[in-house]
Amino acid sequence: MSTLLVTGATGLVGAWVCRLAVERGDHVRALVRPESPADGLAALGCEVVRGDVGDPASIKPAAAGVDALIHTAALVGGTWATASLADYERVNLHGTLHVLDAAAERTVVLGTTAFLDRGRGGPITETMPLAPESADPYTRTKRAAYVAAMERATAGQDVVAVMPGGVYGPAVLAPGALRPTSFNGAIGLACRGELPRYPPVKLGWVLAEEVARVALLALDRGLSGARYHALGHPADAMTVPDFLSLACELAGVPHRVSATGSPRDDPELVAEFGNMAYTADTRWPEPLFDSSATNRALGIRPVRVREGLRRTVAWLDQLPT
Repeated sequence: MSTLLVTGATGLVGAWVCRLAVERGDHVRALVRPESPADGLAALGCEVVRGDVGDPASIKPAAAGVDALIHTAALVGGTWATASLADYERVNLHGTLHVLDAAAERTVVLGTTAFLDRGRGGPITETMPLAPESADPYTRTKRAAYVAAMERATAGQDVVAVMPGGVYGPAVLAPGALRPTSFNGAIGLACRGELPRYPPVKLGWVLAEEVARVALLALDRGLSGARYHALGHPADAMTVPDFLSLACELAGVPHRVSATGSPRDDPELVAEFGNMAYTADTRWPEPLFDSSATNRALGIRPVRVREGLRRTVAWLDQLPT
């Protein structure tokens, strides 16, 4: 039995990591902020430890004696995010540095494809270079954290990166999975007919459970300094409006979500959707990504998006209103 520390344990992906790790026989130590409920994690069989990635004094004792660490804690960006740059720096950048400082053994760090150089025209791959530093605070701080993690790997620390796409799906702990900025939240809004339009950012769509499985496989089989994908099936890459409209179709509701136009024609879109509005002017490669290297190395068979959305719609229907 291995002892595994999971940060962001109450989040959508973090809770799945905890559940799957317990099920395979690991002793899971779940890092939970002092103010967050932890009964659900304790019921899974996790050892709950209180702390905050922004507080290095709480990370060191939590990481003491563990065999490995999966770092999922992050402040999410995107539409309707209200956090400041200082907030993102505290959690996404300095939180990652604190975790890496405390980690004595293998560490899996979750990143994002948002800071990859998609302007080169080809599909996203595990070796795609990074884009220049972004003005978007989420992308900027996640990029800086990834760079720091890979610098540690080059210096000899055992660090592996996993890059999720658009994460959605049934949750182990519902409260952490329905935040306004989450795609689960957007699915709920769309199925209730409350989301008329959305910028046409194109993503690979991946169940949270699958991201957790990729993280655990990367922990077991990944190479230090390597980058692995959790982007779903390449044939299922689609824009957010198409994804949400598919959810509505599978839910049996008539509503569909329209794609916004360019903010060059409608500047008010930036006020409504933030920096994501500019994705209307993006030319997306076809295919959007190629995860074949990850799939071979880790033995991944991605869940198709229609099946994932069926599970998600059914799960949302069962939640109390």
